[in-house]
Amino acid sequence: RLARWADSDPHSVAQRYKRNGAWESISAAEYCDRMYYLAVFFESRGMNSQDIGTVLAPNSYHWVHCDLAYLLLGAKSAGLYPNSTSKDIAYILNHTESRFLAVKDKEFFKKIQDAPDAAKILDRLQCIVVFDGDTSISPKAVAYEAALIEGQKIASERGSKGLQDYLRKLDPLAGAFMIYTSGTTGNPKGAILSHDNLTYTIDMGAQHWNLPFGKGKLFSFLPLCHIAEKIQCVGAGISQRYSVSFATKFENVSVELPEVQPTLLLCVPRLWEKMMEGVQAKIESAPPSRKKLAKWAFGVGSRVHSARLNGKNPNLLDLIQLPGADKLVLSKIRKALGLDKSEVLVSGAAALSAHVIRWFHSLGFEILEVFGQTESTGVICMTQRGRDCAGTVGQAVKGIEMKLAEDGELLARGRNVFIGYFKDEKATESTVVDSWLYTGDLAEITAEKMVRIRGRKKEIMKTSGGKMIAPVPIEERLKVAPMVSQVCLVGDGRKFISALVTLSEGTIKEARESGVIAKEARVVSDTGIYSQVKRHVDELNAELAGYEKIKKFVVLANEFSIADGEMTPTLKMKRAVIESRFKDLIDQMYADGE
Repeated sequence: RLARWADSDPHSVAQRYKRNGAWESISAAEYCDRMYYLAVFFESRGMNSQDIGTVLAPNSYHWVHCDLAYLLLGAKSAGLYPNSTSKDIAYILNHTESRFLAVKDKEFFKKIQDAPDAAKILDRLQCIVVFDGDTSISPKAVAYEAALIEGQKIASERGSKGLQDYLRKLDPLAGAFMIYTSGTTGNPKGAILSHDNLTYTIDMGAQHWNLPFGKGKLFSFLPLCHIAEKIQCVGAGISQRYSVSFATKFENVSVELPEVQPTLLLCVPRLWEKMMEGVQAKIESAPPSRKKLAKWAFGVGSRVHSARLNGKNPNLLDLIQLPGADKLVLSKIRKALGLDKSEVLVSGAAALSAHVIRWFHSLGFEILEVFGQTESTGVICMTQRGRDCAGTVGQAVKGIEMKLAEDGELLARGRNVFIGYFKDEKATESTVVDSWLYTGDLAEITAEKMVRIRGRKKEIMKTSGGKMIAPVPIEERLKVAPMVSQVCLVGDGRKFISALVTLSEGTIKEARESGVIAKEARVVSDTGIYSQVKRHVDELNAELAGYEKIKKFVVLANEFSIADGEMTPTLKMKRAVIESRFKDLIDQMYADGE
């Protein structure tokens, strides 16, 4: 597909990157050439179809070029999360027995050098391509630009393989992308996806949402080693011929998003929540007149969009007021968020709370949801444009079958289902049975064939009284409170349910600046904040069954983080880590109540 793009529209902008404060571009032809030259280079250094090439770096055009170069040789590619620990990086490099590594720079290479068995890994590595050109890191290092030049030189020699020679040898059903699950428990598993898995899935997704061909802009900042970004950056980028702009670093996303102005934006739920929380915090701290104006505008936008999504005619007064609300408030917020040109907003990796979806409705946006997992190439269900799907993850995409097992687990089958786990036949056999993928998610299917996720099967808690509780729906309902950021329910094997609650970024910042939360505090002891959270807990409890009620809770002074190992790189909670880290606080909640 990339070769066809380069042939039919060679000068179109395929990739963009920022250098010295200015955006520069790579054409479709140059994109294809670089992939080809790198493949020639890697083959000259001994790479073959049995190899697994690895990449350790933040998102960049270099990342994708090396990724596809590995695949052009019939080899597999495996990305490593840039914020992974040395231990996790070493695990994947050992598990893949990788001989070829692409790495950003000295800082990232040091993560490998700091691993317990670094000597073994470094000895096995045969060639290291360095994106920033600093080859002092190893005698085996070659600068990215030098590798390109060397590959181009070899390719120009008489009798060398041309691009089509490599393409003709590829098997679309063979293993290509290896995605290591970020894993909320245990070591990550390497899920093997084929070329066909990816192309089929993106084609079905583009058809489901009627995405325009060749008329889109993407912004790449979610980890490229995760299936969500692979589907967007590589899948949609190439198949739909969309230009992809790479963030310079994750911390710059909020600044660069308005510069890029993507037409299609993919985020994980936690990032959509962060956008909402940031705007809400600014509104709450604004002068009374501006605060009142903002709330009026959001109310108007919400009512009009909600009516339209439900097939009703909006109130005439709201329709008259909408242009004013949009001009004075809503359009300014869209622009500030970098969503001024956005036509499609997408949320993936986990279910997005209904209240977040409805908040974006007020701005005139529909956030379309994708539900799936690495093993389903990221897609099983998708919500639809023009339909209020809040609280569900939509319907199965055309060509993908689904059904519920007796215990409510969602099963799926289709061309999107992965080949299997690398070096783990037992896990593969328990995950795919009679061609059905066992997702591990408990779900409900509504009369309209919409899927509502109840939670992960392995996360279901059982009280000492034998009551089964799905924590996610309860956690999401408490997170509706603007001051609440994250919620982790605990209580498996206990008499009642308790919760660890974290505060929104704005609430924490304000409390720290005013001295309400001490710098080194683990827990918020301020009675004012505690009382506010308790009010929200009490309101939620009034709607829950007795055994579901949150009897006790602790307000933590910091949000759960990737750095502390409490969240996966895709911002999902690692419950086992959280429960272990805060065991003393949890035990204290049950000390008097058991």
